[in-house]
Amino acid sequence: MSYLFVYGTLRRGFDHPMADLLARSAEFFTSAYCQGLLYDLGPYPVFTYSNLPEVSVIGDVYLLHNEHEVLKVLDEYEGIGEDLETGINYERLKLEVFSEEGIKISAWVYLYLGTLDHLKPIVGGDYLKYFSSLNN
Repeated sequence: MSYLFVYGTLRRGFDHPMADLLARSAEFFTSAYCQGLLYDLGPYPVFTYSNLPEVSVIGDVYLLHNEHEVLKVLDEYEGIGEDLETGINYERLKLEVFSEEGIKISAWVYLYLGTLDHLKPIVGGDYLKYFSSLNN
């Protein structure tokens, strides 16, 4: 079994074509968190890993039914292996994420590799709450 941790516009609750694709191609497994920080990049957040236990990112874990096919589409969407025109690039790695019950899960996560100096931190690490607060 292979899992994917999503923290931004691919989470449940977002009306996004890639979130719809994920919902059709995978099964929601649990809400979870991963050590790291989120930053606001405008139309979506970016995730950076941190080994500091006091910071975490909230997201959803999906069980991938057809890992190769789903990740191929998502890798292309995320720009894995490319230097994007915006200067933003990502890497997909397996990290430990934790369910709300504290169960450790090894899951794929898309990590941001760009500079952070111009980005606004998303306090609390929950993009769904952050996005909702911006639109109220």
